Amino acid sequence: MPMDNQSKFDRIAAQVEGWREELGVPGAAFGLQVAGETYSGGVGVTHVQHPLPVTDETLFQIGSITKTVTATAMMRLVARGALDLGAPVQDYLPAFRARDEAVSKRVTPWHLLTHTAGWTGDVFTDTGVGDDAAAKYVDRMSGFEQLAPLERHFSYNNAAFCVAGRIIETLTGATYEAAIDELIFQPLGMERSYFFPHQVMLHRFAVGHEAGGRVLSPWAIPRGMNAAGGISCHIHDLLRYGAYHLGDGSPLMRRELLAEMHKPHVRSLPYMGFCGLAWMISGGDDAVRLWHTGGTNGQNAVLTIVPAHQLALGMMTNGDKGAALHQRFTKAALGEFCDIEIPEPQLLEMPAEELAPYVGRYRGTMRAIELRLEGGRLLADIQFHGGLPSDRELEAMPPAEVALCGPDQLLVLTGYFEGTRADLLRDEAGEIRYLRFGSRLNPRLD
Repeated sequence: MPMDNQSKFDRIAAQVEGWREELGVPGAAFGLQVAGETYSGGVGVTHVQHPLPVTDETLFQIGSITKTVTATAMMRLVARGALDLGAPVQDYLPAFRARDEAVSKRVTPWHLLTHTAGWTGDVFTDTGVGDDAAAKYVDRMSGFEQLAPLERHFSYNNAAFCVAGRIIETLTGATYEAAIDELIFQPLGMERSYFFPHQVMLHRFAVGHEAGGRVLSPWAIPRGMNAAGGISCHIHDLLRYGAYHLGDGSPLMRRELLAEMHKPHVRSLPYMGFCGLAWMISGGDDAVRLWHTGGTNGQNAVLTIVPAHQLALGMMTNGDKGAALHQRFTKAALGEFCDIEIPEPQLLEMPAEELAPYVGRYRGTMRAIELRLEGGRLLADIQFHGGLPSDRELEAMPPAEVALCGPDQLLVLTGYFEGTRADLLRDEAGEIRYLRFGSRLNPRLD
């Protein structure tokens, strides 16, 4: 006799607590919606020093999943005839300047939403808590390094979404947060979705922890970056939002505009697939998955939708190893409900002389990476030098072992970044110019 959906979910939920304990994640809320029915749960605690049980009504930060909300709001403005994704950003923000003047004139909202603007995306400047925070942030972008030519490479870009948020403010005459409440939260019934700590603190909420359980601060990201990652909500609102993207576009926009968000626009990473308008797109045929992750200061979240199976699934966690817990939950749910198997990367044995071209120094906004050979193995020395404001005490990390898992594709095997994928990008002459670590460009220095 086929297992019903509740039994399938219960079987997965029974494993989540064990995975959570194994990985040292303090708490997690998780759930899925399938065929119009919602199943949810919570495990662990909100805060190791002042613990409350995590439930399916506990608020977590969803980080960069917010980017898909920003993109959805922009498509609402497209539907109103107020915004053209192919028009120059300067049509909406005349004072906008990137460091490269040609980019300033040519960059469009489409480039912002597809991570192809080319400038560094990871400058986390705090521009205050006032209603002008987003405007102040965007005004500073003329100093941001242009890592790659416009539209040349996919490179994950927080700053681009801050520009998108500022465009929303200009076109609506409201703050970004008020505009999202009017354009997204209210019409979708997202009643426990917030941007500000003074709203969140009225409810049970999670705080972030680093490995080992130490509570991290500050709790909130800078307000000027809310369009890139500022939403907090509970699992029901996250799934409610995900379920909207399984539908026909109503009540927010026409079906064809929603479809435009979900279609492949640019190739993203060789092991991921494509980027739509903010959404990441993997798989094919009946296994197409639209998804996004989010990471803030010790909190992680994931949202995945599978249109062919009318499935939306999500998880929110409050520990550094949350992403590993998400992967296990997502893999189990996709297998149980969709019969979709996510393949594991296959390591390739390569002689040292074939690994030698990768050796070199690479540096981006958040980290410096040196790839070197030792005893025939490829090692990565990784140093942090940027990121979200945090009281995290970063220690020098031992070298991480790295292996080849495809043409110009790497997998980190050990250490803090274990499981992280990377790829090397070449120019027309075949010379390696970038190490794209995770999803960020790190130009080669030597």
